[in-house]
Amino acid sequence: MTVSLPLLLFLTFVAFGLINFAISVAILRQLIRSGIKVGFFEIRWQVHRHLKTYKELGIARTGKVPPLYYAYWITLVGLLCAAVLTLASLPSS
Repeated sequence: MTVSLPLLLFLTFVAFGLINFAISVAILRQLIRSGIKVGFFEIRWQVHRHLKTYKELGIARTGKVPPLYYAYWITLVGLLCAAVLTLASLPSS
């Protein structure tokens, strides 16, 4: 069975989205443990709102930027690239 390119790119898009969501939840949980109030109702906006705080807390704690900070941005860029490539690979009618 062969998989078409648009389907493969769409599955990549979904995978990046799920990984990004999991990283977002992990970041927000670490912020909650640090005493920062976070609302999970609007989880996607809360991550963007607190990402700078998460980075600063990580630097204060370990002297380095936390790996999840980079992972979040890498998966977000991958998500956007996969979306564009999926749309570009769809056959035109």
